[in-house]
Amino acid sequence: MPSMPPAGSPAEVALRQIARVAVDTRVGSQTGVFDYLVPEALLGQIAVGQRVRVPFGRRTVSGFVCELEEAPAVLELKPIEALVDAEPVLPAVLVELAGLVAAHYLVPLDEVIRAAVPPRVRLAATRPGTRRRRSRVLAFSGGPPSPAVTLEQAQQAATERIAVSLRRQESEVFLLHGVTGSGKTEVYLALLEQVLRDGGQGLALIPEIALTPQTVSRFGARFPGRLAVLHSALTEAERAAEWWRIRRGEADIVIGPRAAVFAPLSRLRLIVIEEEESSAFKQERMPRYHAPTVARWLAERMRAVLVLGSATPGVVSYARALSGKDRLLELPHRAMGRSLPPVTVVDMRREIQAEQFSPLSRALQDGVAGALAAGHQSILFLNRRGLATFVLCRDCGKVRECPHCSVALVYHASLGRLQCHYCGSTEPLPRRCPECSSRYIKSFGVGTERIQQEVVRLFPKARVLRLDRDVMKTPEAADLIFEQMVRNEADVLVGTQLVAKGFDLPNVTTVGVVNADTSLHFPDYRSSERTFSLLTQVAGRAGRGSADSQVFIQTYTPEHPAIRHARYHDYRGFFREELELRRSFKFPPFSELILATYSHRDEARAAAESRTAVEHLSATIGLLNLGDIEVLGPSPAYLYRLKDEFRFEVTIRGRDLHRIADRVPRGRGWSLDVDPM
Repeated sequence: MPSMPPAGSPAEVALRQIARVAVDTRVGSQTGVFDYLVPEALLGQIAVGQRVRVPFGRRTVSGFVCELEEAPAVLELKPIEALVDAEPVLPAVLVELAGLVAAHYLVPLDEVIRAAVPPRVRLAATRPGTRRRRSRVLAFSGGPPSPAVTLEQAQQAATERIAVSLRRQESEVFLLHGVTGSGKTEVYLALLEQVLRDGGQGLALIPEIALTPQTVSRFGARFPGRLAVLHSALTEAERAAEWWRIRRGEADIVIGPRAAVFAPLSRLRLIVIEEEESSAFKQERMPRYHAPTVARWLAERMRAVLVLGSATPGVVSYARALSGKDRLLELPHRAMGRSLPPVTVVDMRREIQAEQFSPLSRALQDGVAGALAAGHQSILFLNRRGLATFVLCRDCGKVRECPHCSVALVYHASLGRLQCHYCGSTEPLPRRCPECSSRYIKSFGVGTERIQQEVVRLFPKARVLRLDRDVMKTPEAADLIFEQMVRNEADVLVGTQLVAKGFDLPNVTTVGVVNADTSLHFPDYRSSERTFSLLTQVAGRAGRGSADSQVFIQTYTPEHPAIRHARYHDYRGFFREELELRRSFKFPPFSELILATYSHRDEARAAAESRTAVEHLSATIGLLNLGDIEVLGPSPAYLYRLKDEFRFEVTIRGRDLHRIADRVPRGRGWSLDVDPM
């Protein structure tokens, strides 16, 4: 007969149910999760994803249950006070996904949930069964569905290969590399038809809110009444209404920018990400997650297929596909036998030598004039807003900077003022230099407003539209401009990167890149990749109809690899050259990066704190014998002063950086960016 354990031994310690709750209040905790006792009255009634009311200090707050476990009752824990809902609001898979995001990006779990769930869903006592009105965004969805398009050979081959994984319900990642105009969207629509026939659901992520109305229109025509839309421009009531429609299973397809990756789809079978390389998929503020990375984790847990589509895939994504980690599918030709437009590179140094000082070169002016004469349309691209990009005193040489940020103020004619594009502060255009009182103060540089004025000056009879952040107050603004172009109510469209993607306008025959160098010279390892992508994407706006087309790229550095390869639409050539540069400098995909930034109003303290952090982290790496991890910096951030705070950056580079995740500088004044873009 076995002997009884002595009194007080671990075997006699009572087990109680413990709930880990992500509280819905900002508390400065590194985890955002706190342990609570499940009272006997609630045993068996609480599940992961459920909202509860819990005591927090002297107040009561709501939160989501993230984990339940049996643990020895050796600690005095406060009990959960009440349930907010009878059933879980968040599906368990989304709670798990939020946990993965928090762990990888080194952010509190409560911050992830706050970013993933609309405020009215988190805070209101609305239950899943409560019905709300349909969103105004979906008002067009009535009417008969549009017929499916007959796929061409390359489209059909790609669709059939992906369909195999869909039928097997295998989690697999495909990189669909298709040149601009190759018909990637028709592949997505064909795959969604199969998913819906089999009782599944689909998710389509797009990089820009501006593209949402066009995407919704195209998808809605194929699947009327079956879409839900999630994006930040909706009112809080509309976002909550759409979220509940998805949660109740009333929508089969969800469309939206990066935050839509957290949509509560219970039968998810297909995730499509268009223009997967776009930096818009990286959240700029905490939590700084990358939506395509999160989508990989989601697809794996839902046994769904992930399709990454792009005409210019990210270098890291293409390297993964070539290595066999993902499946590479290619659409090498444009649909309907159309050819890619020829590209002319204009060396702007020769324009200056010829004393031609217009921001539009002679060749580009001729191209626009020819399009106007033929009744065709033109797009002029410049990724810089405003009339002039800086104001300079020609006596003392001082540039008028923002008083709160270390950047030049931009002059906007529409405002009649100078504006900071970082903190938003404005001031009138000075008549005299604030430094030396000279009258010789002048605006320099070129923005989209200036280009619009130049087109009007050169072509007085042309109907000119502009699309940038200054005119796009709502997502519908881009759609209205798109419709004007479709109806041939405008001749020339001037814009920033908003015009570079998604616009399918058959009557556009001339495209001009006003300054290809704008994005080349940033201290960013992806600057070449971004430039090549933008040039290729904007060039792809031309030649979508039957008429001959042409593209002009204006630059002061025609020998740069991004421009050389963009001239011939040569993605593989650019990829090979860029990959070798990344290898030599140990940038992704050959390493991982964590960027830690320290900010403080006191410049000396900011410098001292960042130096101390580097010394401590370097010593820790040495003690742990992690020679493959290096610490770079501290160095002043590219934007050294932002909103009156001085900023220093520390870069950690190497493999498996999560080995030192708990040693990375954190706390007040620090912000972390894992996998910075």
